[in-house]
Amino acid sequence: MPKTTKKTNKYATDSEFVRDLEHDITAFIKAGAEQSDVDEKYNELALRLFEYQYNMNIPYQKYCDKYGKKPGTIDSWEEIPVVTTSAFKEVTFRTFPEEETVMLMTSSGTDDPEKRSKVYLNKMGLELFDLSTQTAIELGLYGSPDEKFHALLLGPDPELTPEASIVVRGLIQVVEGHYIGKPEFFIKPDGFDFAGLAERLRQAEETGEPVVIAGATFGHIHFFDYCQSQGISFKLPEGSRCFDGGGYKGKARQITREEYCQLAKKVLDVPSHLLVNCYGMVEVPLPFMENVFYNHRKGIKEPRYKMIPHWGKTLVVDPDTLKPLPKGERGLLRHYCLANLVTAQAIQTDDVGVAIGSGFEILGRAKGSEARGCSIAIDELLSAQKK
Repeated sequence: MPKTTKKTNKYATDSEFVRDLEHDITAFIKAGAEQSDVDEKYNELALRLFEYQYNMNIPYQKYCDKYGKKPGTIDSWEEIPVVTTSAFKEVTFRTFPEEETVMLMTSSGTDDPEKRSKVYLNKMGLELFDLSTQTAIELGLYGSPDEKFHALLLGPDPELTPEASIVVRGLIQVVEGHYIGKPEFFIKPDGFDFAGLAERLRQAEETGEPVVIAGATFGHIHFFDYCQSQGISFKLPEGSRCFDGGGYKGKARQITREEYCQLAKKVLDVPSHLLVNCYGMVEVPLPFMENVFYNHRKGIKEPRYKMIPHWGKTLVVDPDTLKPLPKGERGLLRHYCLANLVTAQAIQTDDVGVAIGSGFEILGRAKGSEARGCSIAIDELLSAQKK
């Protein structure tokens, strides 16, 4: 009898195609924005990534087929079909078998786990996720790999609260490679340890060793409120800095970025270029860092905005048509990221923003008619799954 040969999957996780793709994306990220032909290399990698995700992500493939978009039919990353952030709540986007999953990440903002976005990662996807995250943070928050700080994190100790380990993992990534001793955590089982953090900052004043305070924006604000109510303030050691993310709208009040910076200056005496905000989401493994510290190091004078690293792209699109808008017009933010190896690289958000300089600024969340384009897109994606 003739021998039968087992058919191999060109796009399997351990295939030459996927290994080469992961290797080339990793090398592209590490090579930096100054490498030659960066835009051409980005486009070539994006099209290869589209080929992989189209062939191994069946829900995404069905969606692409509805619009006649297949590998070989498009020439630019801008033509790659986008997936809405809302779709991650309804559909599993994964290019690998379920048993290869090593981490499940979910979005925040709701107590209902069924209404959270879910992002599944295998070992290869997690490694790229981490590389992308830490490289972007390094670009926006630090001036040298040798800078060291005491890391004061506005989150729970993962050893005491294992259920919060994934959230805290992100905080630890902010200070990875830059902390002295061990990170210190100030969210305790009974709440925020305001007094403990204040005592720790007073100690930093005495020792002269710089600190980095990292956590959600409103964690910082609640601490500033506490300090003002107690009539205390600090003059932190030179080089100390703050990293905040999550937005300026809390449950009880909303503030502006300018108000945040004024509070931080008044309470901590940290200069504005060392107050670095970050915008991010679980669906895109790319924290968009404010440009203030980067620009300070480079001697660049321009307004605050979020930087777009060279392995990502961001477009501002019309809320109704989802077509790109001219620079300066308000619209919805659409992100592309090569580090989204095992999910979908093109993500349409319902965040409102505007292009500024070589980056963008986020203005808020779409409401009502502004979100109509995203609603249509998710409806079309779900409809495609029924065929």
